[in-house]
Amino acid sequence: MMVRPYMIAPYAILVKSGGWLIEPTGADGEKVVPEAYRVPVAEYLAAQEVA
Repeated sequence: MMVRPYMIAPYAILVKSGGWLIEPTGADGEKVVPEAYRVPVAEYLAAQEVA
C-alpha cells in the first residue's frame, strides 16, 4: 500500500479522538490505522505535541 500524505492527518485525528488505534490489541471490532500509516501517523502526532 502506498502512503498518501493527505491521509496522515485524518488518521491522526481519528487516533487522537480515541476512535481508532495505531496498533491492534486483538479486541473484536477495533478500528486500526492501516499498517503502512502507523509510523507516519505516530510521527505526526509526536510532532503535534512538541509544537
